[in-house]
Amino acid sequence: MVCVLSLAGTALSQEVRIGGLEGNNAVFGSAAAGTVIDWSRPASATGTVHTASVGWADASTPCDNIFYVRFYGIPGNAMLTVMTAERGPFRAVTGINTVALDPPVNVTTETYIGIRRAEGPESCGRPFGTFTRTPGRALFAAENFTGGSLAEVTPVRNYTLQAQASTSASVRVATLPAVASAPGGFGAFFRTALTLSNPSTFELRGKLVMRLNGQAGSDTDPSLDFVIPANGTLNYADVVEAMGQSGLGSLDILTTASPTPIASARVFNDAGTAGTSGFYEEAVPAGSTYLNNAVIFIPEDLINFRLNIGIRAISASTVTVEIVDAAGTRQSVLFKDYPADYFEQVGSAAFVNGATLPPGGKIVVYAFQKEFMVYGAVTDNRTNDPSMRIGLD
Repeated sequence: MVCVLSLAGTALSQEVRIGGLEGNNAVFGSAAAGTVIDWSRPASATGTVHTASVGWADASTPCDNIFYVRFYGIPGNAMLTVMTAERGPFRAVTGINTVALDPPVNVTTETYIGIRRAEGPESCGRPFGTFTRTPGRALFAAENFTGGSLAEVTPVRNYTLQAQASTSASVRVATLPAVASAPGGFGAFFRTALTLSNPSTFELRGKLVMRLNGQAGSDTDPSLDFVIPANGTLNYADVVEAMGQSGLGSLDILTTASPTPIASARVFNDAGTAGTSGFYEEAVPAGSTYLNNAVIFIPEDLINFRLNIGIRAISASTVTVEIVDAAGTRQSVLFKDYPADYFEQVGSAAFVNGATLPPGGKIVVYAFQKEFMVYGAVTDNRTNDPSMRIGLD
């Protein structure tokens, strides 16, 4: 494993990503000429993609002109597709093949990526995908499928094609909404341990970028490069400290033409010789949904438990905040604006602009077609035992 600390962050222009390199070591595909369309991960936004990365397996020798990167428009309520762009042919070797899309390709949120395997010997290998428990599907078609009725293709459920296109080769694949290496209330000191594991047989290269509390992201946000070998695992005892930082923030996980790592963090109160108490935090995959809805539960005992609320806005967002009591009655409604790449954690009273919080009730935060994460962090004032719920509801 290799780690390199840097103060150069990533550009904060609109990121666009189609498809992905998520998966595992279970490789499925065909060396025969044909086309595979990833029909589960459309473009994350309308924009332009400049580069593509394609997983390739079983090539005993490099082969020139063996694959094309294609883009298909598939409207949500239609049973038709049309090929909107094609780039290639490209050379392939076993591993992740990254190619420039020249000229760049314009896409919309109804655009999907596909790979055409051209005619050639079996020794040239094949594009591949994996079967996962994540809902998804792919379309398998004849050698030169350029569009038409979806009845002409074969759908395969839970199959994710190992191919993605993006604005740049380095893409955000997941976010840990909150990380800390900082003192808390009542004598607590919170740290964040992080484990990253490579699920693939290919080397994984990436970067961690910390978005600081109370600030919009910038190109100078602290970052840490990492390399994980095939099937390897990387551990940080205190990832914020490893980045040369202290305080509270949100952590983006970016990869560069690499598979997506499995990420798990443990946020804990470090009581020294008395041990630790804390919770595990899973990384939230990149991507917005039509309705982003988050529920934060209010403790019944607001004397012995404190509630902090954090929000990480990926896209600029105006969110609606509703306060609902335990009986289901809405108590108040307010609206909050956040810039893109902004992180903030505040006390619950500050988050709701001083509105009364009903014990045992909930706070509902939502917005349409915006990407953001909201969490509630509850800590026992007597023991400093923390817990956190990310509202992905």
